[in-house]
Amino acid sequence: MLISLKNDVNEIARLCDEVKKFCEENGVSDEKYHDIVLILDEIVTNVINYAYPDGGTHTFTLDLRKEGDDRISMKLSDDGIPFDPLARDNPDTESSLEERQIGGLGIFIVKQLSEVVEYSRTDDKNHLSVTVSVLNNNNQQKQ
Repeated sequence: MLISLKNDVNEIARLCDEVKKFCEENGVSDEKYHDIVLILDEIVTNVINYAYPDGGTHTFTLDLRKEGDDRISMKLSDDGIPFDPLARDNPDTESSLEERQIGGLGIFIVKQLSEVVEYSRTDDKNHLSVTVSVLNNNNQQKQ
């Protein structure tokens, strides 16, 4: 399923509806649907808020697919400013809140909920690929 989105926060609700329909059609559990929506909310919100500093209206795409019986792949492509969310170190989750640096927790959560997260920049576009197991076990590789 290819979904075209605008850099407008109102698109998040539409995205959630589309993902819900996709998950229902593909037999994805409610638990995994919530993981997928959390992942996409984080990624799409970052694109909407930061990829287009010119403030104009832009579109970007999400390619959502079921791969085999046990995986969902999500490929987000945008022509915003170059940004590799995986280039940052994982945030310090051991220190107190007062000692922690701001930022980075969202992509950390995305990595924790996913099997694979990959970034590339080609043809003047950011490409972020996320693969999630739809099996209800926690034997996933953590990055």
